[in-house]
Amino acid sequence: MARNPTESNDELNYLVLRYLLESGFTNAAFAFGYESRINRTPVEEDLIPSGTLVAIVQKGLLYKELQEKLGNGNSNLMTKDINEIQQMIKEKKEKIKKEREKENNNKCESKRERQDTDREQEKDKKMKKSNEEEKEKEMEQREHQDKDIAKDHEHMTKAKLSEDGVSGVMGCGTRKASVQFECS
Repeated sequence: MARNPTESNDELNYLVLRYLLESGFTNAAFAFGYESRINRTPVEEDLIPSGTLVAIVQKGLLYKELQEKLGNGNSNLMTKDINEIQQMIKEKKEKIKKEREKENNNKCESKRERQDTDREQEKDKKMKKSNEEEKEKEMEQREHQDKDIAKDHEHMTKAKLSEDGVSGVMGCGTRKASVQFECS
């Protein structure tokens, strides 16, 4: 059963008048009542509880906020059935939940990638360190080989000299078996 728009306006005017009276604005209530001619309309005051206007405005604000949060600027929630609104809310919650899960998965993947990168960098550092250690060992081995070669060469030289008839260590200026060594 559709309401007459005049009746709705009269009820709303009465709610405003009653709010003004309850809030202590008696002069404003008198002026509003006189201008809106509220005294000429039959309103059952006993059926309207105190604070009704505030409750209606609060509900309207809640619907407006809900409508904005759902992102349905074109749909009017006031005309929808409660089941439709609940379904819209459920769908919106599921969408938000999926987005959060996706975001969390992305964070986990990023964290794993960082950990993998850190592990690879640590492996690279260890490899570089072990390569450097191997190079140092090779250098030491070469030095030892060079020293061994030098000792072997010295021993061979001494052995060859002794075969030629030169014995012992020779100093500067010593002559034996027609071999002369000079000091430098």
